[in-house]
Amino acid sequence: MKVYRILEKLLLKCINYIWNIFIMIHEIKNVLKKYKLYKNIKLTKFQKKQIDEFYKKHYGKKIRYLWHRLYQSYTGNFDYRYIPEYIFSTKIEPRNNKRIDVLPFENKNMLSVIFKDENVKIPKTFIMCTNGRFLDGNRDIITKKQAIDILKNNNKGTFDCVIKNTVDTNSGIGVKIASFEKGIDKISNLSIDQLINKMNNDFVVQEKIIPHRSFAKLYDKSINTLRVITYILDSKIYVAPIIMRIGQGGGMIDNAHAGGMFIGVDENGKLLGEAFTEFQMKYKKHPDTNVKFYGYQLPKICEIREIAINLHKRLPMLDYISWDFTVDQNENIVLIESNLHSQAVWVSQIAHGKGFFGENTYKILSNIKNKNSI
Repeated sequence: MKVYRILEKLLLKCINYIWNIFIMIHEIKNVLKKYKLYKNIKLTKFQKKQIDEFYKKHYGKKIRYLWHRLYQSYTGNFDYRYIPEYIFSTKIEPRNNKRIDVLPFENKNMLSVIFKDENVKIPKTFIMCTNGRFLDGNRDIITKKQAIDILKNNNKGTFDCVIKNTVDTNSGIGVKIASFEKGIDKISNLSIDQLINKMNNDFVVQEKIIPHRSFAKLYDKSINTLRVITYILDSKIYVAPIIMRIGQGGGMIDNAHAGGMFIGVDENGKLLGEAFTEFQMKYKKHPDTNVKFYGYQLPKICEIREIAINLHKRLPMLDYISWDFTVDQNENIVLIESNLHSQAVWVSQIAHGKGFFGENTYKILSNIKNKNSI
């Protein structure tokens, strides 16, 4: 058994090494793809010196300036403490959210099991499928035919819902909004049977949340989620700067990769002055609703921060968790999902125009440096 464990650890190290190379290549391609966005951003000698000295001291070596220039190109704000995405995705997250610890919890069908809490609502599940096995909303095992019948019998086949993959998915990929009328989806013109047959072996069909009026006023075709990232450092759980994702242009998904926009939210729950798309469209008011962003008040932000901290305590083996929250029409705080791997810090840094970890940046980098020296 001891030999087996040693071989298992060696194999995992090899897999992680190859995965990190893949991620590094992806991040380099991504920042170069956006070169037009930051080609006119020139750092001063003093700014370069600040970056060099900070990273040499706390990370152990200098870094390229591409990511600092990219982040600055959105807001005009320079911060030597910006974290390049490749450092987070290949150094910080993998070492603190070990894949072996993440795997048991990454299936989003486990959300209601792990994070059930009286202070937070989780969208009602109509049916789910895990590894090809169907379950109803009470997590009782059923047949595929029974699962389809549950949907057909729900308000006589007339209801709105969200259908999404629950494994190996991010950035809004694999999320479908369906609006059934007598068993036919008005959006895709597919029947319930056809939609379910098109899904893979891991998915969930949930109620579609009706957002709080303050969320809907901004844009009412998507639920507009809050990305809240918590992290553990020195035996304390911190909340990183929060961002809000908002749909636009008729789109029903608010994720930036799916065409949505994002904007910073201050500690009091007010929106900052400008929203951005991934490729740098900028808006001081929503292009569809003309609602001005600056100072726009969102509800329940302080409560959401506390809930995120308390929920993180249930998975103390993971240092980083990205939560997607919203508030529904009845003022319930709703947890849409949690993300335990392939997380990102670029959105928050762009939206807020400052480093993701703020005053904790040197500690985060020093931890990497110290692990490298072991």
